[in-house]
Amino acid sequence: MTLKRCVALPPDEFRASVFGRGHLHTRAAELPDDFTDLFSPHVLEELLSGGLRTSSLRLVRDGVEGDVTRGCIAESGDAPGTPPFPDTDGIRHALASGQTLIVRSLHRFHPPVRRFAHELAAEIGHPVKVNAFVTPPGSQGVDLHFDVQDVLVLQIAGDKRWLLRTPPLPDPLPAHAWFDVPARRREEMRAASRPLADLVLRAGDSLYLPRGTMHSPMARDTLSIHLTVAVSTITRHDLLGELVRGAVDDDWMRAGVDIDGLAADPGLARNLLREAGERLAALAADAAPDDVLWALRKAAFREQTPEPVPFLPLPEGVRAQGVHRLRAGVYFHTAAVKDGVQLSVGNRRVRLPASVSPFLAALHRDQVADMAGLTAALGEGDARKVAAALVDIGLLLPPSAAPWHTTTAQQAVRPEGTPGRESDPDDS
Repeated sequence: MTLKRCVALPPDEFRASVFGRGHLHTRAAELPDDFTDLFSPHVLEELLSGGLRTSSLRLVRDGVEGDVTRGCIAESGDAPGTPPFPDTDGIRHALASGQTLIVRSLHRFHPPVRRFAHELAAEIGHPVKVNAFVTPPGSQGVDLHFDVQDVLVLQIAGDKRWLLRTPPLPDPLPAHAWFDVPARRREEMRAASRPLADLVLRAGDSLYLPRGTMHSPMARDTLSIHLTVAVSTITRHDLLGELVRGAVDDDWMRAGVDIDGLAADPGLARNLLREAGERLAALAADAAPDDVLWALRKAAFREQTPEPVPFLPLPEGVRAQGVHRLRAGVYFHTAAVKDGVQLSVGNRRVRLPASVSPFLAALHRDQVADMAGLTAALGEGDARKVAAALVDIGLLLPPSAAPWHTTTAQQAVRPEGTPGRESDPDDS
């Protein structure tokens, strides 16, 4: 389990007693291994010299943004405004001057981190994003602040000091993003927090911080590299948002209002607000929880993309090897309809025979594609057609979902996991 490699507590205990409640520093000696299989100085060098664009990079020192495009040469043929490729000389000088380099959204393009993010999201039940932070000795990217995501810090190299203070605002939402509130309010929140911990993360250590925890990280005597794993917690406020979106079919809710008239008559305004609340409560009472939760899940995970799919056909004469398997990081929903079952994957839908329901139920429960069971239920021809439909909708990966030069038959594997919302976790 992915969570077990990050914290020393059993996953159930972590979720019950730590997640969303308090910070946890886990030392490398308490963990089974370090995190260099996910990211390393060598990987960083390869990414920056291997085609990454500056849109995936930031430079910051003491809260001030640096120009990551300085010295870059535009690629002829690029559309106007296309982010250039980074100038590695410029990155080297920026680090030498004390700027922190942030590599954004590793979960989108670095396969080891993508697998990790899918697995962790499946275990925790909330979307996961991952950024890398590279801070020169004695430097600091951002001073004391809080994030609106829960954060898991994985120290890759060097060490970093973390000053922690209590949350001035319990469970902040994206609307409370630190740098979006006025400077005066930020000072008030700093003053309202109290000292919590002063600790040092060394290579192989991890640190969990609930959202809202004030923190001030600073590299010590060596270059520090860490991953910030940001968990965008799905909240009751998000659930309320889905209920409000579902109210678009209520004629009363769509009617216009006279703002000036309501402002002139507070009693009328209060009655209108009360009626809106009562109608929303009635809609919530009549809503199908399964449908609301599916809409909530789709919205929450919309930015956490599933495992890539092969998009080129197999060359002539190359036989598919292996079996179909569940696509890592994909969510799906089923609903019984007349003479069948409706399958939803993201915003795509397909209607399938009712006899496919046991296969989909097992896929939901075990996350393993029981193709033998599907063939036994439908017959070989129909099972092949259903499998093709599930590949087309993005639920399953087909056999040979691997580079063409792979000679070993692809093995049936247990999927790597299942899969937002900003503010972006770029400031931890």
